[in-house]
Amino acid sequence: MAADRRGEVIGGRFRIDEKIGKGAMAEVYRALDETTSAYVALKILKRQVAGDREARERFAREGEVQARLRHRNVAALLANGVTDRLEPYLAVELLRGKTLRGVVKDEGRIPPRRAASYGWQALHGLAAVHEAGVLHRDLKPANIMLEPSPGPVERVVLIDFGFASFEGGTKLTLQGTVVGSLRYMAPERLRGEPPDQRSDLYAMGVILFEMLTGAPPFVADHDLDLIDMHLNTEAPALRSRDECLPASLDAVLACALEKRQDDRYHSAAEMAAALDAAAQALP
Repeated sequence: MAADRRGEVIGGRFRIDEKIGKGAMAEVYRALDETTSAYVALKILKRQVAGDREARERFAREGEVQARLRHRNVAALLANGVTDRLEPYLAVELLRGKTLRGVVKDEGRIPPRRAASYGWQALHGLAAVHEAGVLHRDLKPANIMLEPSPGPVERVVLIDFGFASFEGGTKLTLQGTVVGSLRYMAPERLRGEPPDQRSDLYAMGVILFEMLTGAPPFVADHDLDLIDMHLNTEAPALRSRDECLPASLDAVLACALEKRQDDRYHSAAEMAAALDAAAQALP
């Protein structure tokens, strides 16, 4: 049975309240920041993987990446360090909303105007990520949070930079290894070619399509079939899934989901502007 860490103080500052999540590499706790009296999410690398060099390097890279990012649509890193037990930790903004994955699962389809707002916000966060010289590499609905907001639409927050990399930086994965989620992966990444900002934009196109229709553009029972679709099958038009969906968003999705990087939007800001213009035609 895992030790009860409630009350433990990490880094002389963060008092653990309760465990709120866990993954393959880390456990996440709600903790009180005793310097600000605010709660944070404390992500601690599991002891059983702490001896693995690649796991430690990836965890350190995640902290290094998030330390560069300051934007309302990106989860904020507040501190990082090592516990008294020599476990690396990250203290990040505590998010209380739902993941986009959960919302799509609950609602099936998101109304076009709301979906466009979610996409526009995510793209602005992604623009800040790219301006910092970072590629997310694992954009998917589970890595997008929707936070309660005083405005008409929730605040969108990009999370989980565990697979992120610096453009042109040193790779932590073995040659030939592809990281990320297959449903949202750009063709060039599946071919083992170097990703760039436009690879993240392809993932955003898949996510926007899924928000509007309830399913990604490419679905298959077997991974090899799904890979073949990403590489060779033209993305369907929105109205092929539902005749009631607005045609104004089709051009945005078609550009984002182009097979060749050079045929896609060149930046997240450019895609956000196109999405905003298309949204103006929505009822």
